[in-house]
Amino acid sequence: MSARWRTREELVNHVVALATQGTPQRAIARALGVSRNTVRALLDAHEAGRETEHVAIEPRPSRVPRPTKLDAYKRRVTELMGRFPDITAQRVFEILKDEGFDGGYTGVKRYVRSLRPPPKPAPSLSTPDYEPGQMSESDWSPYEVHFTTGKKALVQALSYVLVASKRKYFGLYESNDLHALMDGHERAFARFDGCATQCKYDSQKPVVLRWEGNQPIYNPRFLAFSSHYEFRPLAVRRGHPNDKPRTERSFWEVERSFLNGREFRDLDDMRAQLADWLERIVDHRKHEKRTALERFAEEREHLVSLPRHPYDTARVVYRVCGIDGFVAWAGNHYAVPYEHVTDILPVRITQRELFVYAADLRCIARHELAPRGAGLKLDPRGLHPPPQRRSPIDLDQLRVAFDNVGERAADFFRQMSAGAPRVWSSPARRILLLRERYSTEELDLALGHAASFGALDLPSVERILAARSLPRSLDEYVAEETARRIEETLGHARTEPRDLTEYDRLPITSASRSPIQEKTAWRSETDALETPDGPDPTTGSSSNS
Repeated sequence: MSARWRTREELVNHVVALATQGTPQRAIARALGVSRNTVRALLDAHEAGRETEHVAIEPRPSRVPRPTKLDAYKRRVTELMGRFPDITAQRVFEILKDEGFDGGYTGVKRYVRSLRPPPKPAPSLSTPDYEPGQMSESDWSPYEVHFTTGKKALVQALSYVLVASKRKYFGLYESNDLHALMDGHERAFARFDGCATQCKYDSQKPVVLRWEGNQPIYNPRFLAFSSHYEFRPLAVRRGHPNDKPRTERSFWEVERSFLNGREFRDLDDMRAQLADWLERIVDHRKHEKRTALERFAEEREHLVSLPRHPYDTARVVYRVCGIDGFVAWAGNHYAVPYEHVTDILPVRITQRELFVYAADLRCIARHELAPRGAGLKLDPRGLHPPPQRRSPIDLDQLRVAFDNVGERAADFFRQMSAGAPRVWSSPARRILLLRERYSTEELDLALGHAASFGALDLPSVERILAARSLPRSLDEYVAEETARRIEETLGHARTEPRDLTEYDRLPITSASRSPIQEKTAWRSETDALETPDGPDPTTGSSSNS
C-alpha cells in the first residue's frame, strides 16, 4: 500500500512517521514511491534539524568567493589600517588608485567595513540657513605633525568655509596670530575671487580683544582689515560647536581625509599636498548629489568683490642693529649694511620674507625667512665678509658710534680704547646696545659720570644707568625720533598761547552770543530806549545833542 503526498512537507511527515513506527527504509521507499537515497537524506536532515536551533527565515547559503580586483591589494589595505587606525575608506581608495588599482570605490568600502565596522551614527543638531554670499565661518585647530626628517612641529590649520556652497579653504601656519589670520583670509578670498558679507569667529584675541557684557570689543587692526574687504566680523562667545558647525566639521574632514595616510617632509611639502588635496578631492566631493563647485557657481555672483590691491598683512617691528651689522628676529640674525649699526630700524616681516628699512623708510636689506629658532646668521649678499687676521668688529665704526652719542661718550671711548682692542672691543659694543633701553642723552651722561671716576667697564655703566635713569619703551624711542625729524624739517618755531583777555575784547556778534548774553543785551537795549538820555532809535543820536 502506497501513501499519497503532494508537497515536500507531506513527504517528510510520512517518512518520519513511518520511521518512528520501525518501518525499514526500503519499505518506506516502496510505500511512498521514492528512492532509498531520498528517504535516507530526509531522515538525516530531520535528525540534524532536531539538534540545531529552529529559525523562521533560513540564512542565505554561503557561496564560494569569486576573485575580485581587490584581492591583490588586500594585504596593502591591512597594512594601511595597521599604520593609520583611523584611515577612511575614501583615503584607502585614493592610495590604491595611485598605486595602480583600477577597481571601484564600493568594493574597497565594503572590505574596510568588514575589517572595521562603522560606529553608530549620532543625531545631528539643527543649524540656521543663510542666503548665498551671506555668511562664512573661520577658526583654528592645532595639530602635532611628525615629519619624515625626524622633526616634529605644532602646525596651526586655518579653516574658512562658505556656508551656502560649503566650499572650503585651509591654510597651514606656524602660529595663529593676527598676521597669519589676515594672510589666510587673503588667500581664501583669492581662491574664491570674493568673500561673504559676514564671517563668524570665536573669541580669539586677533579678532576680539575682550568682552564688555554681551558686547565684543574687536581688534582695531582686524576691523581695518575687514573694512578693506567690506565684510563684517561676527563674534560668538559661548564656543558651542553648533555656533560654527561648518568650520568645525571641516577640521574633522582634515583629520580623517588629509592627515590620515600621508607623510610630510616639512611644512612646505605639507602645504603643497594640502593644495593638491583641495583641488582634486575636496572641491569634487558630492553632498546631496552636487559637488561644492556646482553649488559655488550659484554663490559666486553674490560674493563681495575684491579691492584692486590686497591689504598689507605684514608685521612691522623695530629692532636694534648690533655692532656686528645684524638684526635679530625669531631666533635668527639678518645682515644689514654697517652704516646702520646701533640704530633702531623698522623691520617688516611677511610670511616668507623679511625687509629692513632705514630711518627714511628706504629698504636697505631683504632676506628670505629662516626657520624659527634655527640660530642662523644670514648674509646672502655678502655685506659682512669674514675677517682675515683682524677683529670682526670695525674699530673705526665703534669710534664713530660713540662720537654720535655725545661728547662725554667720545671722551669715555678715548679712555676705554687705550688698551688692547681684544679687551675693550666687546664691552664697547655691548655698551652701545644700551641705547635700546635708555635714551641717548641718559647714556651720554652716564658715560661721562663713569669716565670721571675711571669706571670704564660695562657693569659700572649699567649700575649708573639703573641708579640715575629710567628705562624707556621702544615706542618712546620711535616718538622721539619722529619729533626730531619733524623739528629738522619744520624748524624749532613754536606758537605761544595767547592771553585770554584778547578774546574778551573781540566784538560779539549775534551768531556767537550765548542765551544769557542775548538776554542781557536785549535788556540793555530796552533800558536805553526808555532813558531820556539814551540814543534816539530814529536818528541814532542822543537827545541832549
